[in-house]
This record gives sequence, structure tokens and C-alpha cells, in this order.
Amino acid sequence: MQVSEFNNLALELENWLRIRFHPVAVKMLKKDEKIPKDSIVPTRDWKHKYALCQAIARSQRNEETITMLKNDNWCFEPVIGLGLVPFPQSFENGTHRYPDSVRNLKAAAEWGRNMPRLPFGKYKGITLAPTNSCKFIPEIIVMHVNGLMATMLTIIKNWIDGKDINCQISGHAACVYAIVPSILKGECNVAFPCKGDRRLAFAQDDEIIFTLPTHLLRDFIEGIRNLQKKEWGLPILVEMKEEYDLKLKYKKEGENLGLDLSISPPRIQKYEKY
Repeated sequence: MQVSEFNNLALELENWLRIRFHPVAVKMLKKDEKIPKDSIVPTRDWKHKYALCQAIARSQRNEETITMLKNDNWCFEPVIGLGLVPFPQSFENGTHRYPDSVRNLKAAAEWGRNMPRLPFGKYKGITLAPTNSCKFIPEIIVMHVNGLMATMLTIIKNWIDGKDINCQISGHAACVYAIVPSILKGECNVAFPCKGDRRLAFAQDDEIIFTLPTHLLRDFIEGIRNLQKKEWGLPILVEMKEEYDLKLKYKKEGENLGLDLSISPPRIQKYEKY
């Protein structure tokens, strides 16, 4: 796939979803790879650090290409999850989460050991860019979507191969849970925005995170086009209940104003598309 084809297909996906902000192209930088020329490196270009969720928010809203190396990160959980540092003892023994947000050390250690992570030493950083204008082919596409969008994306996944999406859900480290499993498995993934994503990176109350591997993008666009033709696409048309029951006082008020509020004769019901 050429970059221009990727941009066009991703824009078609974005427009079909009517998504609030651009989906974000995510590429892991290996040790021997160069930082893209047009990429902003926070400590180099802005002289300060960002959390990964904040970099994603800037990329999807401001159309910025951003590369985060280890020391560009203000939050340490993605540094661990992306394999930029060795797995720490605080995650192994549970002291990272306990006593702040987990009942006991055993539960805290359970969470820490199970947090998804890439192998240590394979990558030196991560590059983010809006999918409509990125100049590279990413491994995955990360999108903040609402419930309807997530439903439709899952329907397309079912259309492709009949398989449901099985994923690991957590209330913590949204960036890690959105990115790492999809890169490791090459599969679609769903994650919930964490407190940090909501408090510091503008994730909305009605949003969840859907991750799409780039190798499935062509299949998703084919699915969109086919389902639209078969009236399984967007927008979803709703069926209205005609002449719904009125409160007695409301009905009398309308009749006093000269409205005919008698029930209409039955008519043949027609199947409505969608």
C-alpha cells in the first residue's frame, strides 16, 4: 500500500463515521529507524514533555505529527507498555497501584503483571500523525469514537471474517491498552479512556477507543461500501411511533385549540429500510 492510498482510504473511513476528530496513525520506531523529518519531538522542539494521551489528542485535533522518545514522556505507564524501559519491580510486586487504587498488594501485582507491553529494547519511540495527512504507513489506526461508531466498526469486522473482537479491558493506561495489544496480535481492539485521558487529554464521556490494524483497512473500506449498498450503513434511520398516547389533560388542551386528536384509521404497514 502506498502512503497516498492509505491517506485516501483513511479519509473515506473518517468521513463515513462522521467522527469528531481525525483518526491517528501510529507507528513504532525501531532502534535503527530515523525520526520522520516533519515530526515534532516535544523536548527538542517544544522544550517540554507530554503524556502520550496528550500527544494523541494534539495529533487528532491539531493535525500534528509527533514523535515521543523515552524522555519526551511525562507519564511513565506508556514508557513501560511500549517497551522503552525494562519492566519495573513496582509493577511486579504491586507497589505501583497499592494502596491508591487497588484493594491489596496481591491485586495490584496482578494488574501490573498483566498490563500489555511490547518487548523491551525493540523500539526507541512512537510516531503519531492524523491519518488523512501522515507521510508513513502506520501499524495501527487509533480512533476515539462513540457507541454507534464502535457498533458499526464491529459490524464491519463481523462482515469481514465473522469473528468478534476479543480484548483486554482496563480502567487504567488507556494509551497502552489501545496500542499494545493491537500491535502484538495484529487485531482490532477496544479500550476505555482512562482518568488521565479524560482529565488531561480531552477524552469525552461518550467516547471509547477503537484500534484498527492497517492491514485490515482495505477490508474495512470494502465492508463499508458493501454494507451501505445493502442498507446496513450510516446513518441509521429510526422508526417513529405515530399518534402516541397523550396525557388526558394534554389532549383536552389540544382539542380546545381546535386540533383533531382522534386516532387515524389503520393503514398498511410498510417495511422501512435499515
